[in-house]
Amino acid sequence: MDKNKNKSTADEKLFRQAIGDVVPLRSAATTSSKPPVTTKRRPASSTPVEPSRAHDFITVHTDGGHNDSTHRKDGVQKKVLQKLKRGRFGVGDQLDLHQITTKSGSRALFQFIDQAQNMGFKCVRIIHGKGLRSAHGPRLKIMVRQLLSTHSQVLAYAVCKPGQGGEGAVDVLLKSR
Repeated sequence: MDKNKNKSTADEKLFRQAIGDVVPLRSAATTSSKPPVTTKRRPASSTPVEPSRAHDFITVHTDGGHNDSTHRKDGVQKKVLQKLKRGRFGVGDQLDLHQITTKSGSRALFQFIDQAQNMGFKCVRIIHGKGLRSAHGPRLKIMVRQLLSTHSQVLAYAVCKPGQGGEGAVDVLLKSR
């Protein structure tokens, strides 16, 4: 038994020597009792399908009126919005709208919401970016928030936590079909 103990001590010393000084990370995933959320990263389609709605082109207003970080429809409780803001809903899928126009972005957004509902997802993430490098400002960000606040299948949305996209992404709570 002493031979095994000496071997494990020697192995442990060799292991510690190989990895050097490390400090364990404290993350929400290790302290949370919830299982980790797996998401798929889906880029915006280069050939989007026409939306089934009459929103063929969206006029983007940069007056800040639709630049809210959260939105909830009438009938959605404040507690539900708080859960969404805190990331308590598992994100089923996500759509990345970086580097596309507002017109094709609106089509992709409508298509994505329809597909997400058909797949039974309750919460999805839309990554629109912050618009910091855009010559025209945060057009996608504003367009996404305008469409989400008026979309009939969207119950609420909230800006993501900093580690999940921050001001460049929103988590969206969808109606169940």
